[in-house]
Amino acid sequence: MTRTDLLLRAALVVLTVTAVPALAGPRWDFDDGGNLQFGLLGQFHAVTVADAAADHDVYLRRGRLIFSGQIADGVKVFAETDNDNAGHSAASGVATDLQDLFVDLRLHGDHWLEVGLILLPLSFESTSSAASLLGLDYNAEVIKLANTFVWRDQGLMLHGASGGKFAYRAGVFDGYEVGTTKNPEAAPRFTGHLEYAVVGDAPTAWFHGQERLGGDPYLLLGTGIDYQRRANRAGYVSAADPGWTIDSRAFVLDLQSGFVVGGLFGTLNAGWYDWDNINFHGSTWFVESGLRRDRVQATGKFAVVDHDSGVQTSNVTAGLHYYRLKHKLRYGLEFSTGDSPNQLLAGVQFLL
Repeated sequence: MTRTDLLLRAALVVLTVTAVPALAGPRWDFDDGGNLQFGLLGQFHAVTVADAAADHDVYLRRGRLIFSGQIADGVKVFAETDNDNAGHSAASGVATDLQDLFVDLRLHGDHWLEVGLILLPLSFESTSSAASLLGLDYNAEVIKLANTFVWRDQGLMLHGASGGKFAYRAGVFDGYEVGTTKNPEAAPRFTGHLEYAVVGDAPTAWFHGQERLGGDPYLLLGTGIDYQRRANRAGYVSAADPGWTIDSRAFVLDLQSGFVVGGLFGTLNAGWYDWDNINFHGSTWFVESGLRRDRVQATGKFAVVDHDSGVQTSNVTAGLHYYRLKHKLRYGLEFSTGDSPNQLLAGVQFLL
């Protein structure tokens, strides 16, 4: 048995013991219909990468404190902190970030106005909950958003559903500045996603669930855009030589589906993106699927990153997962190969 095998097995044993089976998080009720619920999400990863300087690592991929509730009927709130990649060899240190913070106001029926630090509503992938992913992590290799804080931005967003078949998310944002090359004189950013439920009902929750773990079949088709004029400055030297401005554009076609075939529960998640911004010029796409019987699920993914320069990379990922308490306690093992170095990733998730 190699050192890598011992590392991954030891990590999974330790994480299994520490991941205590979780019940629903505590909730407090107040006068006038107000309430607040607390949650905790922990995702531990152990990874080994072939031919890498740091060939193995064990770290906290996500450690989130989650607060959600309502001040009164029709006035909801959400806040979330994260300690991401704590203990990772490439991380500079442990930091607690305020990752989400918004208030959601009902305008009429199923139509709401969300204000704050929000996940940009470009696609199913970019608005998925980290607690119900199909694989062990996001398909981040295909998301090339500019001027964001981990895919989030400050602004306001209209969202809702109509007739049970159409759902929409559309917002105006500032373009996040810290840690980016955003042009201070950039125009407002416009981001939106339109969804149509071919089978089932259009979802109205804050976040999409990539893996619903059963239920009625559904098929969602979506399209989204992201646009900010004069979004970034390039070639900056000084105030006397500020370089030039670059617009930021993105377009997506995507889908999510759940179905039953031969006694197995299936999930399909796919998206094609076209990018033109300071981070990336070209297209990316992926297809990810899962088949589950009872608590055991097999997953597979194929992802392509195609730069306008002619450079193209692709990777294949295969995984095996076990749900002990649905999303509240989950184990997984994934192997990735292709143009990137071969990688073996083990993970344990607990959700309180």
